[in-house]
Amino acid sequence: MTKGMKAVLIVLLAWSLVDQVQAATWKSSATKDGRIIVSISGEITEGDTEALKAALKAANDAGKLVTSLRLNSIGGNLLEGVKLSETVRFAKVATNVGQGATCASACFLIFAAGETKFANYTAQIGVHGASDGTGAETVQSGAATVSMARIAKDLGVPPAIIGRMVVTPPDQMVWLSPSDLQSMGTTMVGKPSQIPTRPEANAQQLPPGTPTEIAPTAKASTPPSWSDFVDLVTATSARQNGGKPNYFRVCQPELKICNTGISYRDNKGRDMAIKVVKDMNDTLITREICSFNEMGDIRVCTDWDKFTTHRDMKNAKGEWYKVADE
Repeated sequence: MTKGMKAVLIVLLAWSLVDQVQAATWKSSATKDGRIIVSISGEITEGDTEALKAALKAANDAGKLVTSLRLNSIGGNLLEGVKLSETVRFAKVATNVGQGATCASACFLIFAAGETKFANYTAQIGVHGASDGTGAETVQSGAATVSMARIAKDLGVPPAIIGRMVVTPPDQMVWLSPSDLQSMGTTMVGKPSQIPTRPEANAQQLPPGTPTEIAPTAKASTPPSWSDFVDLVTATSARQNGGKPNYFRVCQPELKICNTGISYRDNKGRDMAIKVVKDMNDTLITREICSFNEMGDIRVCTDWDKFTTHRDMKNAKGEWYKVADE
């Protein structure tokens, strides 16, 4: 598993990102020359990675190879999609989106992991940002979108496509053109058509609530930076606090560090914060996103750069101490 894969697994486990679609079915078929083709159609759900591994093992036990994975899914469990993409890449299986088929959202990562990639001109392959378990777009799901973008980059997806992924709200979709797909090494099959077969998406539309002053950055063909993320949190905190963001700064002389950050609430009313930790020389140590329990005395923080996660508790004096790595 690559560092990027570990990063997104940590974030997706934390935020449980799921798209609500129809259940998937799996099917294996043999070609005349003995190759095995596996097909998945419908929702990507927990356990699908094990289903693919079982299909690979069954083929291998019979002295055959699974050479292609046919995809027809509009998405599903994003964590499972990441695990499937890792399995596909490890097994060096080709991916194929056939005539009239769809592969979007979590399915796109599986498609991108193919050793070779094929798509029919009539296929629909789309990308968008992540949502939380309720389908909502939150600051936390925004962090997971950035993680998903890093996975896509690791799979060789061009920056232009990644950029459209991270700026497209989860309730919308950017459908990739044949030239987009060819830019990521896809072989197009079938007959080209100049007649639109799907609705045109607004690739430049920004997520709801994106501050206008960072619009040029958000529209760029690269994943959002920490600075962009801070701007989003600042705007959220300002809306929740009468136009003034809720900044905080706490120094811990015994550790020779200072924490500076912004607190806010997510769309479910949970207390959240982003913070920067620096030493006495103002040297950056960590940048983190933290969620708090209802009592405000336990928090779980994820490192923006390393994607490691730890749990802290507050003592009777109001001081925070790390109690576990997760």
